[in-house]
Amino acid sequence: MTDGSDHRITVEAGVVDVLHRLALAVRPLDARTRAPAGPGLRVGRETGRAPGRRPRPDDPIRPLESHGATGFVLRYGTAGALGKTVTVRVDDPARRWVPRRFSLPLWTRAELAGADARPPTAAHVRADARLLLPWLLPGPSYPVPQGLTGMRLRVIRAGEPVRWPRVDAYGRGGVPIGWAHGDEHGQVLLLIDRLPYPVESRFPVALRTHAPDPATAPPPDPLDPLADLVAEAVTRSASPPRPQDLDNGLLRGTDVPAGYHTASAYTVRTLAVGQVVHADDLPHTTA
Repeated sequence: MTDGSDHRITVEAGVVDVLHRLALAVRPLDARTRAPAGPGLRVGRETGRAPGRRPRPDDPIRPLESHGATGFVLRYGTAGALGKTVTVRVDDPARRWVPRRFSLPLWTRAELAGADARPPTAAHVRADARLLLPWLLPGPSYPVPQGLTGMRLRVIRAGEPVRWPRVDAYGRGGVPIGWAHGDEHGQVLLLIDRLPYPVESRFPVALRTHAPDPATAPPPDPLDPLADLVAEAVTRSASPPRPQDLDNGLLRGTDVPAGYHTASAYTVRTLAVGQVVHADDLPHTTA
């Protein structure tokens, strides 16, 4: 299957057909281990529901091609028509990691094909310039190694769970020691890999929450549980990529997303070294 005017190029062996071009590769990483997350992840692009058809839970998503440990691939020529921008979601049915959504501009097919023209009309776009490396934060079913320090809690606002909250953790002197994302039920698994020094068996941690603004957040969709999860806007990578293109606060999940409000105060809780404790609900309050 081909589309566009670049379906034939000349190489040393002669004229060949181009059946596809890489538009995007997505390689989700475990935020705690920095290793590839999975297996079992679902990665897809949002396409919207077909008009005139009864909505179904899987309507808005078209899966990306899975290439095992190397990640997931979106290609020109095999995925149908692609716009200049796509919204990608990463989800784990087993709930080991908290889902994430990203909105990002693609390198256009003309930009990718230009290097093959005679004479070339565009510079070569490296494959790693089309790579998305999102970090996934531990979810409720994350396999927590024995001896790790952390806590399980729920973020609430006015007594109700907050959908898709985020939590930052600070040790003595305001030193960041961890961060976490919450799910649609407000459940958060905060794991601490960097213990404050000097290490004590029990130590205080200051927690600060971030949550979607209820005045502007879309309502939950019973047919699409991830529809109200913020789609974080990713800047297109340079070619070749700069270090900040492949590893930054947005991809790590430490940046506060647009439309989120930060709590007006910190809440102090106590952690026990080598244990993941169950903590009381964490209130999210703003001024």
